[in-house]
Amino acid sequence: MKKTSGALITLSCLILLSGCWDQNLLKDVQLIYTAGYDQTDNGEVMATTLAPPIDDTDQVNEITVTGHTMRDSMLQMDHLIDELADFSKLQTIIIGNDLAAEEIYSFFDEMYRNPQYNLHARLAVTDRPANELLSLQLETQKDKSEYFKGLLESSELTSLSPYVSLQDACTSIFNPEKDLYLPYISYDEKEKRARLEGIALFHKNRFTGVHLNTEESVIFNIINNDTGETVRVTRRVHDDRELEVENWLTAEIKQSKTRMKVSRDLKTWEAEVEMEIVITEYGQNKITKEKEEELEKRLKEILTDDIEQVMAKLQSSQSDTFGLANRISAYNDENWDPDTWDETYKALEVQAKVEMKVRGTGIID
Repeated sequence: MKKTSGALITLSCLILLSGCWDQNLLKDVQLIYTAGYDQTDNGEVMATTLAPPIDDTDQVNEITVTGHTMRDSMLQMDHLIDELADFSKLQTIIIGNDLAAEEIYSFFDEMYRNPQYNLHARLAVTDRPANELLSLQLETQKDKSEYFKGLLESSELTSLSPYVSLQDACTSIFNPEKDLYLPYISYDEKEKRARLEGIALFHKNRFTGVHLNTEESVIFNIINNDTGETVRVTRRVHDDRELEVENWLTAEIKQSKTRMKVSRDLKTWEAEVEMEIVITEYGQNKITKEKEEELEKRLKEILTDDIEQVMAKLQSSQSDTFGLANRISAYNDENWDPDTWDETYKALEVQAKVEMKVRGTGIID
């Protein structure tokens, strides 16, 4: 009786246990860490992928295929490798400049809806075809398939670029009242490395061809309340010192907060920025209280101008990356007109107000 009861319990447990019907064994797949996408002259999708080496003696597996659609390009890739291409661990997606100039959601749709893709993969735009960038020689200690993830991560930590995932990008694309922005990457021929150039600006889901440089990108992230662990600015505060290094000041922004508003009559766009800084390098020896006040005033003037220039650059490229249209349509409905917003946005008078407090004057602060 006991044996029969035990057998029945065991059988019941076996019935209740579920198998892994959707498993992908590592030996059956090729993990893709970096993918680049371009549009060919006849409108097809060119996909270039980098897979990590199996061991230290192997090289990164680089494959380029062309398909009529994104999914078709994946199918063509499976025809060339002896495993299945697996995008579940995808780290970085590089968009070529020609494709970025098109209405890019058609290309993102497959990646966004396909459960095989990693929605947390970082996105970036390059100033050339993605295929060219991924095929160039890279002098790096990392393996090539992980290099671009590391490049973007370090840029995020130093506030040179924002973190924008596939999910973040598609959320912006679905919002008609806010424009997309992505990190912008080029290639340094001399150093044989990719270089983070700043932030690519979009309008109506198309790359405008305009990007913010690295100094402007730091300011952009400050305005956007989206900074990394380190926010550092170096500015020329004098023009008359004998030693060039004495004309410059480096400061770290320890805390900052920005409030933006557009006037009810849709005439002005104002950014109010509060920040606490530490002066980490200044080539004129000891900083007295009087000198500190002088430097604070000068840096405040410079950063105010910088903020207004970034705001004006966004306007001239018609890139509403801060989603001002969202705010106006929600809180100023009587003056909101989507048909004339582009012209209204460009005509806004930009104003910046900076409140600054120097919290310290040394590298140990």
